[in-house]
Parts: sequence; structure tokens; C-alpha cells
Amino acid sequence: MNEDSHYKKLSIEPVDYIQKNNIPFCEGNVIKYVTRWRDKGGLDDLRKAKTYIDKIIAYENDNNGTPVPVNKSSVLGSEVLYQRLPKNQRT
Repeated sequence: MNEDSHYKKLSIEPVDYIQKNNIPFCEGNVIKYVTRWRDKGGLDDLRKAKTYIDKIIAYENDNNGTPVPVNKSSVLGSEVLYQRLPKNQRT
């Protein structure tokens, strides 16, 4: 278990759960931020989770299956794509 205090009380760290279940990047970040918000980032973590949820919704509404870029200023100043197979390629 990680030594970060916001994960000590958990039986499994979010990163382990995310990796073992092959959860896509944006969904994994939602899990991470919602899991730790009370013990680390407060409302900022909830805002970060909401940003990723908004990107998932935007992607799901995109009929072309094209990944939707995350706004650079909204999430830690980095550009990230929601990576998931288009609806017609999911099993």
C-alpha cells in the first residue's frame, strides 16, 4: 500500500483497482479523485472528477467515436485523450 495518507484506510488503492479492471484513463481519474477528495484535495478533487465525467459524456455523445481532447487548462495543465474503443468496436 502506498504511504500517502489519503490511501492508507483503503483496502485497495485506486490505481490497483483501475489497472486490474482495465478501466480507461478518464474513468480511472474519476475513481481516483472521488475516492480521495475528503482526505486530500477537497472540492478541487471533485471539480477534477467532474471535468473527466464531462469528457466521458462528450465522448459518448460523439457519433464518430473520435476521442475528445481534455481542455489543457482544466486538468493539471496537460492534454489527455479519453481513450476507449468506438461504440461499434466494443465487446
